[in-house]
Amino acid sequence: MDILIKNGLVLTFENGTLGGRIIPDGAVAIEGNVIAEIGPSAELEKKYKDAKKIIDASGKLVMPGFIVTHTHMPYVLGHNMPVDFTQLHDFWDMLQKMGWEWLEDITTKEGVYAATRYAALKMLKSGTTTVCELVEAPCDMDGVLDYSAKAVDEVGIRAQIGFETTERVIGKPILTHQKRENADAGISENIRFIEKYPRGNGTRIEGRLGVHTAFTNSTETLKKARSIADKYGCGIQIHIAEIPRAFLVEKYGMSAPAYLDKAGLLGPDVIAAHCIDLTDEDMEILCRNKVNIAHTPMTNSLGGNGVARVPDMLKMGMNVTVGHDCFFTLDVSEYLRYAYLVHKAARANPNVMLPFEVLDMFLGNAAKALGKEKEIGSLEVGKKADILIVRPDSPVPVAPCSAISYLINTFQGKQVDTVVVDGNVAIENGVSTRVNETEVEASCLEQAKILWRKNGIEV
Repeated sequence: MDILIKNGLVLTFENGTLGGRIIPDGAVAIEGNVIAEIGPSAELEKKYKDAKKIIDASGKLVMPGFIVTHTHMPYVLGHNMPVDFTQLHDFWDMLQKMGWEWLEDITTKEGVYAATRYAALKMLKSGTTTVCELVEAPCDMDGVLDYSAKAVDEVGIRAQIGFETTERVIGKPILTHQKRENADAGISENIRFIEKYPRGNGTRIEGRLGVHTAFTNSTETLKKARSIADKYGCGIQIHIAEIPRAFLVEKYGMSAPAYLDKAGLLGPDVIAAHCIDLTDEDMEILCRNKVNIAHTPMTNSLGGNGVARVPDMLKMGMNVTVGHDCFFTLDVSEYLRYAYLVHKAARANPNVMLPFEVLDMFLGNAAKALGKEKEIGSLEVGKKADILIVRPDSPVPVAPCSAISYLINTFQGKQVDTVVVDGNVAIENGVSTRVNETEVEASCLEQAKILWRKNGIEV
């Protein structure tokens, strides 16, 4: 046996949060990159006393790593950038200025690499072991996904990665300018990467076709994206209903879900980020097509976009997960807690969004959305060894009766002690075993300065 984790409070999350076993004084044995056995420490310690590495998890939680289904890691270069926010009157301004003009349109391959290393490291250290990453750097597109993959590989996180396919023209108003050739170039970059990192290739990295939005792509581009996803079995990631519904209705005479449904793009292999401004009819379209939702509550709040109808989605049986655009802290605990609380406030109802529902969104639901429910999302024999060891900082006992509540109400990413991904210890005692953290942070800082200077900001 390669690794034996012993003496921990083991939370398996198999069959979801409510169905998962909780094993006091439990142990997990890892052989290669998979879980070989789970059970009482007394039994496994005796059986695997000669394991190559033994980790004592006394007083700690042992659980599967969290999965975030929508990220833009290069966006960390724009954190706290002192731009003129008086220009931002609504989400449309934020998208065109803060998202495109001040960030995406001037991001280079070197910036993608440095920012992705930084973001992946911070997420990994706080308990995220898998991400679904959508790269946006239209001014430096050819080969850019290799820079993202290099960063992911070095840090040790698991990822599905794609490039944003869009007909948007850099520096031109999207309302009047779109160019099919731009989308074709994005599709080419996706195909090149998907062929390099196909689904089920045995590594931590896979390609997932990226599409920007219904608003920024023609029917022809959307049909092409669907044919590619079908050919390669790679799945699609896309933003849906992030901008107000009225924009789509004015342009196409129908909503984003209706337009995408008509184009044939939707399906159970689609991860749809945001999904905010939806009618009952829109919800029915997404549900009927078994689209996976990547709920992004913090980003939605930042843009003043409103609150997505997640409680309704769950009642309809839709598969809801959680993502974030890397605008804020990269600590997964903040997204857990906000997803848990915001709907209670929005609906003035403390009984919506129960703890188990939110945890499922970051674990089993997320694994299903990525098409990897047989590999990650829970601790089960034969699944990949993506495991967290958490040292609780709590004013009350963290025991089998309180562990789930602890994760929702009290857990912070800084309490993550050890992270195992694909059977390898990537974080030990809170520190990366794979990269020089000081160098990673310095490199990202330098690339941020370069990007800020392009916006006229000297620091």
